[in-house]
Amino acid sequence: MSERSLFAALLRAPWWVSFLVMLAVALVAGALLPDAYKTAGMLGAFPFLVIGIMAAWRQRNAISADRISELTEQARSMGWRDFSILVEEALRQQGFEVSRLASGPFDFQIEKNGRVTLVSAKRWKAASVGVETVRELLDARESQQAFSCTCISLGQFSQAALDLAHQSPIQLLGPANIAQLMHDGAKSIQG
Repeated sequence: MSERSLFAALLRAPWWVSFLVMLAVALVAGALLPDAYKTAGMLGAFPFLVIGIMAAWRQRNAISADRISELTEQARSMGWRDFSILVEEALRQQGFEVSRLASGPFDFQIEKNGRVTLVSAKRWKAASVGVETVRELLDARESQQAFSCTCISLGQFSQAALDLAHQSPIQLLGPANIAQLMHDGAKSIQG
């Protein structure tokens, strides 16, 4: 699905926006269509109901902006050992098989449904991550014949790094993603 499509935009919007669109489509169809077509026209609002339910499902575990800031600051103050344990637990919570890697640019190898992804969290405290780092990770991913790779950083990714990531099998996880990982990882450690 295109990131610019109406459905993609509604998935990112609060869940209730889709329900408002559904209601508007149903009301307009009911008011403007001839009696023979009203039911069919009103059923045209059904996809918006589905999108609203999907958005609500995704947003059920979303954390607030204040909590993101709090977790981001907590991550900045952590040592590597504690941070890596939280990341590892969060990945397991998401259903991945996680293996720690002792050397190279990656810290973890995760696998799910037969697809291997290499995860680099070494630069989680870096102020910025440039295109050179992304290229290095992509080269290592290719040499390891992994499906994709992920780079985790609390800092900013350069525009060149973002552009390269957009056209490559790499995912860049920033502060909000790290906060969610920490939230999920802490939940599984406490539980």
